[in-house]
Amino acid sequence: MRKRDGKKNLKIKTPAILQEQVLPLENKDEKPLTEEEVKEIIEKQEINQNQLDEAEQQVAKQKSKKKKILNFVFFLINIGVVIAILVNQLTTQEVMPISTLFTSGLNLWFILLTLVVFGLYMVCGAARINTLVKHSTGRSRPFLSYKTVAIGRHYDVITPMATGGQPFQIMYLKNRGLSASAAISVPMGNYVLSQIASIIMCAIVLILATTTNVIGGVTVVSVAFYVGFSLNFLLSFVIIFLSISKSVGKKLVGWTLKFLRKIKIVKNYEKQYNKVLKVVSDYQATIQNYAKSKWTFVYLLFISLIQFILTFIIPFTITCAFLGWRPDLFLEIFIMGVMVDVAASFIPLPGGTGVSELSFTALFGQFFKDGTLFWALIIWRIMSYYIFMIQGVGIIMYDYFVGNKKYTWLKRKWELEAESIEFREQKLKNYKKERNKLLK
Repeated sequence: MRKRDGKKNLKIKTPAILQEQVLPLENKDEKPLTEEEVKEIIEKQEINQNQLDEAEQQVAKQKSKKKKILNFVFFLINIGVVIAILVNQLTTQEVMPISTLFTSGLNLWFILLTLVVFGLYMVCGAARINTLVKHSTGRSRPFLSYKTVAIGRHYDVITPMATGGQPFQIMYLKNRGLSASAAISVPMGNYVLSQIASIIMCAIVLILATTTNVIGGVTVVSVAFYVGFSLNFLLSFVIIFLSISKSVGKKLVGWTLKFLRKIKIVKNYEKQYNKVLKVVSDYQATIQNYAKSKWTFVYLLFISLIQFILTFIIPFTITCAFLGWRPDLFLEIFIMGVMVDVAASFIPLPGGTGVSELSFTALFGQFFKDGTLFWALIIWRIMSYYIFMIQGVGIIMYDYFVGNKKYTWLKRKWELEAESIEFREQKLKNYKKERNKLLK
């Protein structure tokens, strides 16, 4: 293959389906692919290979010794922030001793309900991934889908601005037998649906926050929420617009990047141009792919909205564990939970370290009296941060000791099934030929 920009040759393996289409066909009704169609398939495969290479590089970077040390440092910073909040609570107000916490009226049933809500959150995520996998491959793989969600969330919470999960999901699905295009399209479709659901729900929360005044006026957290929502909404709107109008999109991207280059914000114009267009192309391909099946898209969007709601039910169940059943506080706590999450989302630290804890303390402090605020913060942080780290480590260990071996046997089973089907089809074909000879 040709060299590009002095880089090493890109090895392209022609897919089996392409080989069958290019070769002469026995069935005269079927037409071979045109030269343009063959070029389009090869170009798409080149793009897929480039995306796989990028994902592999990012995964290798995350697994490097330097990155592991950096992630551990961020983890220590997170622990340090929690300790600082504890010290502040001890010096400014009373913190209930852990020995009396369980005898002070803490309702453990609501703690259990919190875990159930978390489980439903994971099930919704797995159902969405499984639907995308089945849509791309024709095979349902629910356990793989759950592990893919867990792996993605694990690397999201340990990387700045939750950007590390998608490359790991791509490589994980590729290593579990999905084709390059499917391994890329599934996480991309999952991301697009999550973004759409997030924009819809955050817009509703924004309207409720400004009309009900549940946060008690303008605060640092509310300002951070408005800024974070505006940036996310603007980015998503621009990408979706560019995806719908490709010709206009290219011109708009070019003009914008040229302007940014003039004011010295963008240095490498070509690199950034290709990077933005790749994101736009991914969005466009994803939207076009799932728009073909409207009911599937509606189902996936519904699951995404439910998953979003479940995420912010957790602060409410934690509050009920300390205060008892308080349905009158649900809307207020839900809005505050969304605001804390969005406010911390654009902070370039893993898990929104520091901002999440301080925002929770500022907004939820009014609900927790008698020294219970710190313990509510700890339980919430476990359910929104540490549990994803623990679950991810568990999945990685499971695969190392059990999962990889099980997949090897499963792969062999599929190969034998395919060989059996091929053998039966060949025998049937031979039988029909012999029968036609006898009839003549």
